[in-house]
Amino acid sequence: MKVLHYSHDSLGLGHIRRTLAIVRQLAHDQPGVAQMVLTGSAQFGAYEWPPHVDCVKLPTLRKKTNGEYHSPHLHGSLEAVSSLRESIIMSTISHFNPDLMLVDKAPAGLNGEMVRPLHYLKKSCPHTLLVLGMRDIEDASEITRRDWREENIYQLLAESYDAILLYGEREVFDPVVEYGLSPVIENKIYPCGYVFDGDEHHLSANELRKKLGIETEKLVLVTAGGGGDGFHIIKTYLEMLAGLPEPAAFHSLIVTGPQMAISESHLLEQRAAAVSSPVTFKVFTPHLSSYLSIADLVVTMGGYNTVMEIMGYGRRAIIVPRVVPRREQLIRAERLAARNLVCMIHPNELTVERLLIEVRRNMLECNPAQPSSAGLNMMGAATSSRILIELLDKRQEMVDMADFSNRDRASMKIGDSVTTSLERRKNSDRRSRVRPVKEVF
Repeated sequence: MKVLHYSHDSLGLGHIRRTLAIVRQLAHDQPGVAQMVLTGSAQFGAYEWPPHVDCVKLPTLRKKTNGEYHSPHLHGSLEAVSSLRESIIMSTISHFNPDLMLVDKAPAGLNGEMVRPLHYLKKSCPHTLLVLGMRDIEDASEITRRDWREENIYQLLAESYDAILLYGEREVFDPVVEYGLSPVIENKIYPCGYVFDGDEHHLSANELRKKLGIETEKLVLVTAGGGGDGFHIIKTYLEMLAGLPEPAAFHSLIVTGPQMAISESHLLEQRAAAVSSPVTFKVFTPHLSSYLSIADLVVTMGGYNTVMEIMGYGRRAIIVPRVVPRREQLIRAERLAARNLVCMIHPNELTVERLLIEVRRNMLECNPAQPSSAGLNMMGAATSSRILIELLDKRQEMVDMADFSNRDRASMKIGDSVTTSLERRKNSDRRSRVRPVKEVF
């Protein structure tokens, strides 16, 4: 079996890390499956991928503050770079010939680049299952409804996709209600829970503390994800440290992110070196998840993957969400803050004084970690993998039945009949170990 993953975005690290979590889980659950990843992330090579997985790099496109995309490396127009990306996608599909394609977050792909490939697969490769991985929140309801009407996303969801994996919980945010999804689309949705790669390879706490040169001090991790728009948060945090009357009693690990402008990163590094409190400054680390797992407090933006790791590891957190060009992070932070799982500071309210109050309050708690994710389902990767395997099994069963009906039954040998019967029993036993899925054919 062959699975093709599409992870479009180059902004931040969340998309590629979410895809990696599902790829790892699927490789664990179905070791023989061949997986290929189409990605626009420039950092995909920094992560450890499991066996039988290969990656195809799409030319990088970055999002401006107004939400429009541009090419930071190639000097061609957006149309030219988008055309190049689409041709790579089409060529990969044609040569890899996947049994299932999992599209992350964007039903039509970045700038609509998946529309033609989806139509091609639906018409010319009807055996290929098309599955959308829907992030918990896309944007505010009115904005998403408007965009999806203009871009014909509702039609794409209803007619092109066979199944939709929801990487969230409808009790927290229900896309059916919020985005006005039809019963046809709703029937394709499988709520999987939040994707959290808890089995990701980790360095030990002793190794991590040795790297930071700390022993018993508490640790505050300050991260801005990819870093493209995280300058203000880290600058405010460093100003908070600089204003303390004496060095902080905790160690600060600051990770700006590889997409922060070099000039901004250099300025922050200089300010970090000037404060008297203990600080370790990094632009990027592939071990961010490991550091997060031992942090006593995390100060960060509200991106999906970072927040899910905060929930999964039960860390205390101060979330300063992005509010433009999308309100997705703001909505996520508000919903979790309402459950007392995180502290949220709106970016318009982020000041040195407010941040200091929240840092002190969280660091003074007797137990610096949350006891749990308060009932949230954090098994999204495992559930997604199980459903994908069931869909592939169902597809194979239908292909086998079609092949069987086309054979000349009179010419079948008894040995063939016995082999087919045993094979069907084996498949049936395997399917019985996982939850049945809805009919998608």
